[in-house]
Amino acid sequence: NISNMHVPRTVLARTVLALAAAAFAVLYTTLEAPASCPHDPPESCFFSEAYAPARARFREAAALAGATLHQLNITADLTIDVAVIPANAATPPTLVHMSGTHGVEAHAGSAVQLALLKRWADAPADAPSSRGVRVVLVHAVNPHGFHCGRRWNEQGVDLNRNLLSEREFAALSEGGSERAALYDEHEWLWNMDQAWTPLFDDARFALRAVYAICLLGMGKVKRALVSGQYHAASSLFYGGSSLAPSHALLLPLLQREAAPASAGILIDVHTGLGPRGVDSLLPPLNDGAAQASHLAATHSIFGEGEGEGVLGADFLIDDPAEADSGAQLPSTS
Repeated sequence: NISNMHVPRTVLARTVLALAAAAFAVLYTTLEAPASCPHDPPESCFFSEAYAPARARFREAAALAGATLHQLNITADLTIDVAVIPANAATPPTLVHMSGTHGVEAHAGSAVQLALLKRWADAPADAPSSRGVRVVLVHAVNPHGFHCGRRWNEQGVDLNRNLLSEREFAALSEGGSERAALYDEHEWLWNMDQAWTPLFDDARFALRAVYAICLLGMGKVKRALVSGQYHAASSLFYGGSSLAPSHALLLPLLQREAAPASAGILIDVHTGLGPRGVDSLLPPLNDGAAQASHLAATHSIFGEGEGEGVLGADFLIDDPAEADSGAQLPSTS
């Protein structure tokens, strides 16, 4: 009878202490990368399994690198953390590096930020601030998506399609627009009306995708997929009707901490596009002289790139005429 068992206090105390020590050990190993990474390649130890340990590791790494840390609360438990490493100049050139705009993709961007902070903490002379460059690292733009393994935020909004002005939101929210019509023409392909059944629905989606591409054309399917939509809040790729909380909180902080600047580069880390295991740099895509200027500036900073990885510009732009032209965007690695 367990209720009648007598447990000496010393034994009980030792048991509690042992459990506490074990819990601390587990927590410590979760938050700290091992001194010698057991994985191959060792860079994989910068990846975190979940949002909470990734945030804790980012905060600790930022402190060790001498950064000023800012916290933006989306909820009581979910935050965007911003590490600022200043430069000794009035208007320094500035790098803004963002992770987790699409929450489920945050693991990669968070790992990059941890690796950078560790490198700069271990070798301060190599840090950008030693060369007069200010660095702003934005960790988990979409903390809800990171925590829940979702692309969208807590409102079902795709943040990568949400950074617009009120005028742009008003224009795009009209259901009769060409963008809305294009999306509605394809929505049967990706808006599921029932729970997903593995294998069966995998096969069904593949068949439907092939059918849609053959019937409507790859260009139209791509544009409907990546352009986003602003008229159906309960459907996929919804960009919202106003600035999401993440952007509403982040923009004033960036205006304060990343400006003024003599020059600026913003890198927003995503995954899933481009050759496997290769960093593909996608500069802004515009028409005419603006695009040529962006490409020239990108190559002057990052080089011409190597290998055969080339991404079609038609995957990323909205204009049907440009999308059908098959323009190519040189990749950089």
